[in-house]
Amino acid sequence: MKIKKVIVSMLVFTMVFGVGSVKAQAETQANKIAELQSITDANKVFDTEAIEKKWDQVSKNVVIKQDMKNKAAARTSLARSLSDVSTKSSGTYPTRKGVILVTGDKYKGIIPLGHAAIIYSAAYVVESVSEGVVVGRNNWNTTRETCYGVTVNGTTASQDAQAANYCYQQLNKPYNFNYYDMGTRGKFYCSHLVWSSFKDLFGIDMNTSAYDIRIGSIVIATAIHPLEIVDTNKTYTIYVK
Repeated sequence: MKIKKVIVSMLVFTMVFGVGSVKAQAETQANKIAELQSITDANKVFDTEAIEKKWDQVSKNVVIKQDMKNKAAARTSLARSLSDVSTKSSGTYPTRKGVILVTGDKYKGIIPLGHAAIIYSAAYVVESVSEGVVVGRNNWNTTRETCYGVTVNGTTASQDAQAANYCYQQLNKPYNFNYYDMGTRGKFYCSHLVWSSFKDLFGIDMNTSAYDIRIGSIVIATAIHPLEIVDTNKTYTIYVK
């Protein structure tokens, strides 16, 4: 009987201690998330020096591919070998709805060394700038020092167009200065807007682990830099300037 009482006491202690430990961990995580989401200085979220090095690496290793969702490009590629499809040339500047544009330029001083938008038409893009989600000109080939045109693996041209429509529906929503708050849909930063469209509509997550914040093995917060949209196997590059 005494042995049973000891065992029961030990089990009760373990359960209480375990619950308390879990609760403490949850509180720590919640406090850390709140702390991270209060950071509005992009330079404290995105390491500029690391980004510069990564952009340099991407620019040296990027491979341009045919936009296989573009019917004209697809027809042309049928007559070419696979080795001809992938090339180091700059490709053709995209105008297809749903293609993502990314620049390594420091745009309006918001996110260091990067900005992203989605093409809405041959003339316009949807993007989130300091004023919020707006329509901008589709002229990055002439107005940006660097420009990458990328398209998402696993989607059709029609689905890409749906993603562009999703972004267009967010017009006039404010800029999201809480870079770790990727769960919100009431405000957006540039890469967050583009990422959200494909994540919400098709479950395609272009975010990488580059800016994950962890407590132990648990990811408690993520932020997405425009560079990640290029440097992921979820997309392929069809144009580079």
